[in-house]
Amino acid sequence: MMCRSILIAVVGLFAASFLVTALAKARVEAASSRSKDNLRTIYQGMDGHVSAYGFFPGNGAPPPEAVTTPDCRTKYPDSEWYRWGYGDPKRAGRHQTGSCLYAILPYIGEEKAFRTQDHSRAVPVYYIGTRRPAVPQTTPKELDIYPKWAQQDAGLGPTGRSDYAANTQVIRSGFNQMKPDEISDGLGETFIVAEKAMDTRSVKVGYWQWDQPIILGITFGTGRVGNKLIQDSDKVDHDARDHWGSPDPEGVWFLFADGHTRKLPYRTPPKVISAMLTPTAGDTVDLD
Repeated sequence: MMCRSILIAVVGLFAASFLVTALAKARVEAASSRSKDNLRTIYQGMDGHVSAYGFFPGNGAPPPEAVTTPDCRTKYPDSEWYRWGYGDPKRAGRHQTGSCLYAILPYIGEEKAFRTQDHSRAVPVYYIGTRRPAVPQTTPKELDIYPKWAQQDAGLGPTGRSDYAANTQVIRSGFNQMKPDEISDGLGETFIVAEKAMDTRSVKVGYWQWDQPIILGITFGTGRVGNKLIQDSDKVDHDARDHWGSPDPEGVWFLFADGHTRKLPYRTPPKVISAMLTPTAGDTVDLD
């Protein structure tokens, strides 16, 4: 009788373990599918902007003249406070000072957030889901993992963020936007947006460091140019600045300039990522 009870207990333990594993796998697969769909929607926005203006959106810039938009800044170590650009619906096309993700809002069903400069809007398709929920966050002024840095949110309070960032070699900062036909390395070999690297400690408290709101322009929150793939952890630290990453244990999703998406494993060599970043270098991308 005792042996039978032990057998039942062991079988139950294995069944429970299998169920937990299956649920975890299903959760990862669901998040992966969601991120792929998100990137397709983002491409819809990029394509809509290209159709309207003939070029990709830029990733914002400081305004060329004095403005009355909120004075949002970041203090760099041993340096001055840097003022970010701010999204403005009156600055269309080349003159947009907000991020590319703000600029494409009208083309992904978020016209109201664009027109009203709704900095608190947490756009669902900009969130992976397993990293954090699509809710606005308020940044603390400082965070101990980034000493000597500080944030000034101008009293905005909760702001919408993004788990994705643009390749700033294509989605450029400033007012020199790129046209699709200028990508001589091939639209299918050059990516324009990907999941971005983040430190989980920063994500948890909503710190702006390399995660500035989408309404701000020329930030590392919406633009990257690094060649590393990094899984989310509490040890990412300053590698979040330029690189790409995800909570997905298998790899990182990328959106290419021709609209196709692909997940790349973390073992992908940096030289391959570098080749995918550059739109006119003449290098060949081998993803097989």
